[in-house]
Formats: sequence, C-alpha cells, structure tokens
Amino acid sequence: MIPSQLVSDRPCFIKIASESKAPLKGNSASEGPFYVQEDRELIGHIAKGGNVGRVLRDSLIAFDIDSEEFLQLVDEGLGNSFTVESGGSGFGLHRYYSCPSWEGNHSQITVDSEDYGSLRSGNSYCLVPPSKHDETAEKYRVESEESVKSVSVSEVESLLERVGKTANTNRRRRRLGVGSTSGKQGTEASLPSEYPNIDRPFSETKQILSRDDLLHHLNKTVDSDWSGTEFLLAKCLAEEGISAESITATLDRLDQSAKWHNGSSGLEKAEYQSLTVQKAIESACNDPYVDFSNSGDMKAKKAFESRKTESGSEGTRLKGGENNMPEFTDKETVQVKEGSSDGDRAIEAVRVEGQDGSDSFEFITLRKGRVSTVQLTNGEEGQIIDVDQSNSKSVGGTADLDLVIEALEELREEIN
Repeated sequence: MIPSQLVSDRPCFIKIASESKAPLKGNSASEGPFYVQEDRELIGHIAKGGNVGRVLRDSLIAFDIDSEEFLQLVDEGLGNSFTVESGGSGFGLHRYYSCPSWEGNHSQITVDSEDYGSLRSGNSYCLVPPSKHDETAEKYRVESEESVKSVSVSEVESLLERVGKTANTNRRRRRLGVGSTSGKQGTEASLPSEYPNIDRPFSETKQILSRDDLLHHLNKTVDSDWSGTEFLLAKCLAEEGISAESITATLDRLDQSAKWHNGSSGLEKAEYQSLTVQKAIESACNDPYVDFSNSGDMKAKKAFESRKTESGSEGTRLKGGENNMPEFTDKETVQVKEGSSDGDRAIEAVRVEGQDGSDSFEFITLRKGRVSTVQLTNGEEGQIIDVDQSNSKSVGGTADLDLVIEALEELREEIN
C-alpha cells in the first residue's frame, strides 16, 4: 500500500485516474477532496486499480529527478532521504524532504536546455506506490527506505543555486562498465566474446523472472542468503543474453537490506555488484544447456524439455547444468477444496525449499487444481485434487506469509 513515510497528520492524498497522472474526475490538487491513508474510499479506489497522488500541502517537498547529474547534485547538497522510483522507461525518481518553511508550488529545473526535473511543493503532487505509470503500466516503487530527512530553506536554496551554475556534462555510467564507480575495470570490458549483452527494459526482464518463478525475490525484505538470491536472479537473466547494465538495473530493485546495495565480504558495493553479474554471465556462457543463437529476439534456448521438473519422494530437481541449477523440495502442503464434486475448484499451498549449491532458500507457492474422483488401489473410489504443476505461482518467502494472508483478507473484504 502507500509507504508510511508519506503519511501525514492531515489529509494529503487525492485519487488519480487509473494508469494516469491526471486527477480522477471531481478531484483536484488544490481543492481536493483529500484523503488520509486509511480512508476506506481511497483504499477502495486503489483496489480497483486507481492511482494515488501525494499532495505536498504540509511540510513535505519533493524533487522530481529526471537525470543522474541532478541526482548526484541532490545527494551532495541534501543527502539521502526517502525516495520513490517511477515506473517509466527512463530515469525517474521522487526524492522527498521535510522543509516546513518552504513556499511555492512547482519549479522546473533545466541546465543548458536539458530537463533535470523539478522541485514540487504546495499544491503540486507526486504519484506514489502502488500507482502505475501512465506509459508503461509499471508500478511506482520505493527506491530508498530511508526516513524523510529534514532540511532548511537555506540548504534547498543553496542546492538550486548550485544546479543553476552547473554545466551539462556527459552522463556518468552507473555501477557497471567503463567508468564504474568502483574504479576498477567494468564488467562490459571483460565479457565473454560470445555473450550477446542485449539491453532490455525492466518490463522484459520482469517477464523473464516471472516465467521462471523468480519475480517474488524482488519484493523480499528479508533473506537469509542475499548473495545466493542475487546470483540466482542474475544467472536467470544472463541465460537470456541480457546486458550487464540491464541485469544491474533489475537487481537495483531489490530491497535496500540486500547485499546488492551494501557490498559483502570486504567488497565495496560497486565491486560486489560487478563481480555478481560477471560470475552470472560466465556461468551462463559455460552452461551447456544455454544457447544464445536466438537471443536477439528473446528466444534463447535453454533446453526446457531436459529441465522440466521431475517429482518424487526426494523432492523436485531441475535437470541439466547440474552444477548450476537449484534443487527444489516440496515440504508442508495444504489443500483447500471449494466442494466435493468432480470439477470443483481447489488450491494447493506448498512450502518449497530450494538448494543452489551451498545456498538455501524457501518460498510459498500456490497451485490451482480441480477435484477429481479416481479408482484407488484397493478397488474403491476416492477423491484427489488434480493440480497443474506447471502453473504454480509464488507468493513470496515464508517470512512474508502473514502479510500475504492479511492482504488477501483485506482484498476479499473489499470485493465482498
């Protein structure tokens, strides 16, 4: 739902049309109606797919950051604070600060005719999670879980003055490639020659992760082995020939508690990220079940027939590339039936444990099924739930189970 950092003592939210930046008919950023976060009318609007705007009519101001140069200047001038990433195809962040004495509504910021972004306050507003971008339909998401930082009017004015004096320079490369912030040779400079290294937007890398039932990892807030999860995601994308920078941009969406954002084992963040992606790409190139010959049209062959799951008493193992592919084992299973007649709908919820080399992880998956009457070995009839194993959907890790249940219960109340 709406991030707690944006909650105010006074109503500050307005209803925005679905997949739009425009207020819903009858709503206005200057006249309202305004809502508090827990207002049932606002919650119902969100449940129906509507967007939400946070009007900056209290102490909050927001920098709409459209370039990495501007982000660097804001970081240097004001420091980090709570930040939301838009779901657009380009670079876009909303960085929030508390500055009660600031006056104004909207100030556009340009340098050498290039749009850097804007400063928003007063009757201006920003779209907030879980809103969807009007062009890509991708959700706005929290980029930095920091608390909202308090700044003074003089600090904001000093930043704006500095931006006004800044000449437009070449855009810096982030984290990977030549000019990596680690100061070391970037990943792109040492990629295997056969690697396609194809740039893809998040909308496509997201589809790849979803297809392999890995997308839920991007929503994790806790993980006992972040490095294993990060490599798993990177390897999945590397098997499709996705570029190092596109893999990096996707893993940037991991929770801020991930090693991806903090480094590991004495490695600085940029060096750790570069090594993770490098190893994933090398592993994909060395995997005999990966074929990059058709990766240009996103059809890299991964020998799916030989990697289909095999179920047995020892669990489920993905065959092929045995040193690189994880093993999955079904643990606790719960089945719920709609009724006792043949064809009635049913759901199977399973706790799945995974092992990827020395790394362990677990998650909850749901499988749809139907009640079916079968002939038992003793000659009598019995009922089973006929489950489609290939159509399972992960709902996150076991640590998220209580939140998932609560969210589904609230959604059921809204629907009813």
